[in-house]
Amino acid sequence: MKKGSKKATILGVGTELTTGQITNKNASWISDKLIPFGLETAMQLTVPDDRALILKALDYCAQNSDYIFVTGGLGPTSDDFTRDLISEWSKKKMQFDEKSWQSIQVRMTSRNLPVKDIQKQQCYFPEGAVVLNNSQGTANGFQMEVETTHGLKDVFILPGPPKEIEAIWSESIAKWLFVETQLFDKKLTKAWDTLGLPESEVAEMVEPCFEGRWPDLKYDVGYRVHHPYVEVKFSYYKSQENFAKAIVEKIDKVLEKATALKNFADITQAFAKLTSNAEFGFYDFVSGGFLHHRLSNELKKYKNWVWKESQQPLDTDFFAHEENFIALFPQDENLERAVVMGNFNGQSFTVELEASLKSPLMIERRKQYFAEMALITFVKNVTNA
Repeated sequence: MKKGSKKATILGVGTELTTGQITNKNASWISDKLIPFGLETAMQLTVPDDRALILKALDYCAQNSDYIFVTGGLGPTSDDFTRDLISEWSKKKMQFDEKSWQSIQVRMTSRNLPVKDIQKQQCYFPEGAVVLNNSQGTANGFQMEVETTHGLKDVFILPGPPKEIEAIWSESIAKWLFVETQLFDKKLTKAWDTLGLPESEVAEMVEPCFEGRWPDLKYDVGYRVHHPYVEVKFSYYKSQENFAKAIVEKIDKVLEKATALKNFADITQAFAKLTSNAEFGFYDFVSGGFLHHRLSNELKKYKNWVWKESQQPLDTDFFAHEENFIALFPQDENLERAVVMGNFNGQSFTVELEASLKSPLMIERRKQYFAEMALITFVKNVTNA
């Protein structure tokens, strides 16, 4: 079994990225997709549409990784020259791909759009490159092995739009990586999302779990604050899973009361999976918009929904005619305590919540806490009823 030392770098190309006009979400998306294949992201780089800087960045990526993912600069305009630089960098001549040209023509004419010669620019690829079909756009990606001064590297060149990267990934790259990494000693990660405790206290609870004789265990432990959570991550190689199991059990035990979610679970997705096919009501008189913000990406999945929120509780009996709802009400003026109520498919519950962080300076943190706990409480009560 190969040791899990293979690393990847992700190079984002585009002046719109370096000027802050748009955020480079592609890099984080690709990094996340690499984890199950046992590949670690060594670096994420971003460079403008500058030929010299792009070539330098490619060399730097080759120096620090085995796999290089390049995004952006494959379009039909004059500032799209990534493919030309890859050709120069790899010392491979460009070749015209007739199949890509036919694909562009079909895509454009099917949408009643004109086909222009400038789009032929997207049909040139370095000699020996494998063309990666892009079902969501006109610019196909490509993959090739490049011999560099730092050894042979696998290079993937992708367009910039996220939907196009996702399409190419699912159709081509994920399958290639699955085969390529079969013998890798993949790094595994366990995670605990805790609520109600500051990062320092969580660390004091977790660090003793690593005390003892673990001379041969190679692992990483990290902490990340993403309000209202404090996340604990423990990573180790699959070949050492038997050793790591004892540590996982220790962390489970010390964090038992504080753990809200495990292993990167997203409570908003779990909530939407339960409720999105029904008509649903949301009543928020506590979180000041945090609950809506957390669910904003999921609301489009709902058949029909209504949302009411305010900083002031109302005395009206909202739920006389509601079949499915979640409601969050304050229990005191300082928002130290709240009540979450819910009903779904005939299952109802009422749960009192109390925040551990009660300083007047942390009221926004408490609003976040109650929003998150409302979702967690709903899912727990409905699924366990």
